[in-house]
Amino acid sequence: MNPNGRAWVLPTLILALVALAVPIAGLMLGRGAGALAPLRWIEVSGSFERVTAEQVRAAVTPALGGGFFFLPLDEVRTRVQELSWVEKAQVRKRWPDVLEIQIIERSVLAKLGTDRLLDEQGRVFSAEGLSMMGGVPQFEAGEARVPQAIAFYTAIRPDLQGLGLDLTELRISRRGSIETVLSNGIEVIVGSTDQADRWRRFMVGLRPLMEQSATPIARIDLRYTNGFAVLPYSPDQAPADPAGAPPEQASTGDA
Repeated sequence: MNPNGRAWVLPTLILALVALAVPIAGLMLGRGAGALAPLRWIEVSGSFERVTAEQVRAAVTPALGGGFFFLPLDEVRTRVQELSWVEKAQVRKRWPDVLEIQIIERSVLAKLGTDRLLDEQGRVFSAEGLSMMGGVPQFEAGEARVPQAIAFYTAIRPDLQGLGLDLTELRISRRGSIETVLSNGIEVIVGSTDQADRWRRFMVGLRPLMEQSATPIARIDLRYTNGFAVLPYSPDQAPADPAGAPPEQASTGDA
């Protein structure tokens, strides 16, 4: 350093200019990245049962203006997972110009009410085409009873599948009383108490009952202490009042 203190002026000025130039260059590069390294391909993979590749591409296109180098993968992932039927999305870049998107679709457990669905993780969501969906049971339960409906159906489904059956309807009252309709049309009244024990007892007798019954069965009432009541189907018979049938009803207040 010389006596007048001027030796470091030029290097300091150069460093300042470099520090200023770096963010400016980065900004200019970002603005021109789409032209320098454009993204040319969006490859989408998945089962495509409820979601199409076109829907995925349309959802992510607004986020792709920065080209390959400035592709916001987190935003792309979020946009894909905002699609109603997408449970999870994996995204990555592949040099030199490809965006890869793999989707996992929601697996539906049941319909809930008239306008919502439940997935296998118990999450409620809405989606288009709900009224046309078949093959899953219809749940009728208030918000507070949805966890009970999920737990009950999850517990009994293996039993029913072992008999080649499933539920078409599961209704739970505000008091927690359960009624179901099996896929063979039989209505089963479980009630609000001892539900697991009642169902196990019912499963022991259901197969022989179906094999031995001479007439179709309309309703089975499980609200008895040591068994259940069977109502045969009759086209001329008015629907029975399930609340007044079993002796247990009068003593426990079960509904």
